[in-house]
Amino acid sequence: MHKHLSYRNYSKYTVRNYVKEINHLCCFYQCSPKTISEEQIQNYLYHLVKTKAFGPNKITLAMASFTYFYHNIVGAPEKVKQLRSPRIPDRVPFILAPQQVYQFIESLTKYRDKIIIQLLYSTGIRVGECVNLKRQDLNTDRMVIRIVKGKGQKDRYVPLSPMMLEQLELYYTAYNPEDYIFTGRKKGEPICRATVNRIIRNANYVLETKETITPHTFRHSFATMLTEEGESLYKIQQILGHKSILSTTRYIKAAKTELKSCVNPLDKVYEDNSI
Repeated sequence: MHKHLSYRNYSKYTVRNYVKEINHLCCFYQCSPKTISEEQIQNYLYHLVKTKAFGPNKITLAMASFTYFYHNIVGAPEKVKQLRSPRIPDRVPFILAPQQVYQFIESLTKYRDKIIIQLLYSTGIRVGECVNLKRQDLNTDRMVIRIVKGKGQKDRYVPLSPMMLEQLELYYTAYNPEDYIFTGRKKGEPICRATVNRIIRNANYVLETKETITPHTFRHSFATMLTEEGESLYKIQQILGHKSILSTTRYIKAAKTELKSCVNPLDKVYEDNSI
């Protein structure tokens, strides 16, 4: 399965996750996946929900892995033909206010870490796209950053702000990266996503919120700010690299623009009855 996914140009993260889900299925039944029945697959998914308490996103990933395997590897699509994806709750994303972002960034002691968060927030790129950025991806004449092989193996451009460019130039002077902007421990290798996740996780306490702040939180905050500033959904979709405009419309719900124009009934009552 690993070989099949790789030569079809799936991302290394998709390859890793799909193979892992099939291995978990095999370990659960202690047998080859070829001998596992349709009923066993459904019982395993039920086990993930009821015993493991996995959410719909995890179940959807497992089902996608099984569907790919039985359709493309063993040629037994009948084993997964009855599978239906779970309903995904339509949640409003958690958004940070600009002053919260500033507070979070300034709490970081390492200059490299500050630049990473500034870049995530100023461009809305995904953490996997951030760690793979190279110096050559920045076009300072056009003030854009080229995202190479983003989600779905698609390239796109995102805006490069003058302030972000200034911060990156200072970062280059301090760290002198040769190829990847953010280098890992091994020479010539990019910083790993787990490191960025750890940087953010270790600073979660700063904002004293019960919400868990992740790299995607800054992406959500970036998109919501653009929505509140009146940018078109189509432009935001292109910047974020969303395949469907429906993924972008969620930020309308998170934006406070429409709410600000609403008259609050409590304010109205006291305003009308004030002496």
